[in-house]
Amino acid sequence: MRVSVEVCVASLAEARAAIAAGVDSIEACAWLACGGVTPSSGFVERVGVLRPRRLRVLCRPGPGGFRYSQEEIDLVASDALLLSGFQGVTGLVAGGFNQEGHVPWSAFGGLLGSGKEVSFHRAIDHAHDMLAVLDECVAHGVHRVLTSGGETLAMDGSRMIRRMVVRAEGRAVIAAAGGVHAGNVVELVERTGVTEIHFAAQKPRADRAEGASMSSSNAGMDFSTEPDEAKIEGVLNALVKAGLR
Repeated sequence: MRVSVEVCVASLAEARAAIAAGVDSIEACAWLACGGVTPSSGFVERVGVLRPRRLRVLCRPGPGGFRYSQEEIDLVASDALLLSGFQGVTGLVAGGFNQEGHVPWSAFGGLLGSGKEVSFHRAIDHAHDMLAVLDECVAHGVHRVLTSGGETLAMDGSRMIRRMVVRAEGRAVIAAAGGVHAGNVVELVERTGVTEIHFAAQKPRADRAEGASMSSSNAGMDFSTEPDEAKIEGVLNALVKAGLR
């Protein structure tokens, strides 16, 4: 079995580092500290020019929860339509629920008809019944589901992830995310049977300057980051040593 590796990136430096390391795919997003939101069109365009093997784009309207207003649902659909047209974009990553707790499949229909691969993101971890939502994803033709098994960390949710892999029966790829690193990636794959893992690889910049923030409420704070190349290499090497790449 070969395990595919995806790194979510929020800067061109992170994208370049992931591509140079040889990952199978990258997910373009913004504001990773909150779990990621929709990136700018300019960023997606520039990442596409770098020619990653596969480029997925996150479509998430804001940093709050995953129950959306109709306006937010429409925004996801609009962003997906716009961003799917950029060079190199092969997949869209979206998900969420309406105020009643149901997946708004009618609004998400445009994503599924875009001709791009569609992934349902970790909103599924907040579903009342994760397996029922997985069944819906399969029925509607979603290609891939990103999950931590209902927990913050994928290792803690490994039992549920395994159930999802079995339930999907190959009809959709189950990708594990949440606290994945070189020290646990092999055990996670062995416990769950996933064929794809997803993680972020950024760290605070060592040379962050004090007082760089333009916000008066965050005066004196610097939130700049840099790629964590060692983390990417560590995960890839661990998989190679285990015969999983």
